Amino acid sequence: MKLRTFGRTTLERTSPRLVLLGAAVLSTAVFSACGTSTPPSGSGGTPGGGSGGVASGGNVGSGGAPSGGADTGGGDSGGSASGGVEAAGGTAAGGTAGVDCSQPSDAGSLTTRLPCQLSLTGLYEADMVTLADDVHTYSPTFHLWTDSAAKKRWIQLPPDTQIDTTDMDFWVFPPGTKLWKEFSRDDVRVETRLLEKQTSGAWRAVAYQWREDQLEADAVPNGQQNASGTPHDIPNADNCMTCHSQQPDKILGFSAIQLSHEPADAADTLEWTLQTLIDDELLTAPPAAPFTVPGTDEEVAFFGYLHSNCGHCHNPTGTANAQTGLDMWLKAADLDGPVSTFSVYQNLVDVDIVKTDGAHPAAAKRVLPGSFADSAVYQRFMDKTAEWTMPPLGTEDVDPAGQAAMEAWIGSLPPP
Repeated sequence: MKLRTFGRTTLERTSPRLVLLGAAVLSTAVFSACGTSTPPSGSGGTPGGGSGGVASGGNVGSGGAPSGGADTGGGDSGGSASGGVEAAGGTAAGGTAGVDCSQPSDAGSLTTRLPCQLSLTGLYEADMVTLADDVHTYSPTFHLWTDSAAKKRWIQLPPDTQIDTTDMDFWVFPPGTKLWKEFSRDDVRVETRLLEKQTSGAWRAVAYQWREDQLEADAVPNGQQNASGTPHDIPNADNCMTCHSQQPDKILGFSAIQLSHEPADAADTLEWTLQTLIDDELLTAPPAAPFTVPGTDEEVAFFGYLHSNCGHCHNPTGTANAQTGLDMWLKAADLDGPVSTFSVYQNLVDVDIVKTDGAHPAAAKRVLPGSFADSAVYQRFMDKTAEWTMPPLGTEDVDPAGQAAMEAWIGSLPPP
């Protein structure tokens, strides 16, 4: 599997010139944003001699040119994903105190100021099985497709804090918040990613690749293609923020709509849903009750899929939306009305695409009722070989469930 990297993504296509520009900017700026160009002693050495070297999956050149660019990982989006820029390397209240951990590559050294091993991040007790105190599981209602990878998710809030839910569609998390997501492919646990909020408001991100013995995972800030003998690609730290930076507070999947469901596992007393967050008084402005996406099964499946797989970039706060106005993010206020009143519906159905520079699908409409060939959203989703494919990161295989959802709903719409 070949990992695609993008310096910047547009709403309805990606410009090759912007891709090259983003890579060029980062290749010259990554060291000032992410750390020194010389790996710290012992953190990027020979196999068995460090936590970011070949032994931990960080083969030389495996990360390629860092991607993300100023617009996806820079100051406006909360600092570099792979280290941020914090005076004296200060940590958040409740945050993890780490040292620079780096990994060599042909493009130079990309570093992270998060800990070099997963065991130091606060997810597990010493046995690397038992969850640490105040770590909670969660599961989104609508799942993000990552080429058949199975996932587990956890979150930890600092003691005596609340999530600011003044804006129910875009929550703001307290400094010190940590989220982890584990990826397994073909029954192999490959990586666990960490996002941590700093006192400055910046977020730091890195992935940890599990060792063969599954007893520890090591930071791989440069990423790793075909990791652990699977087709799964671990993204580099800046690629993580290509999507996460499109949200005001960078978190995807832990939100009002995504948590509005019954517990995924009734026996899991640690699981957080919207209702448990309300009951535990962890929201500053709690809703009266969890939300329900209205409509038929086909409508819920289609709009839920767009929300989780497209809306993290295509939303009113994202740069993609600013370029062409394509909005695929469900809003809590929209759920009171019929599907035809959703802002996403009105933004899609029988609406002309907005063409940017370069190639784009032949379809003239975002969604043309009853026509797959003339619906650009469907064409971008289905063609994984085109430069304008969507999503542009994290997947190279068509999701059968997503395809079924799109075909069922678009096919059910009466022709205009």
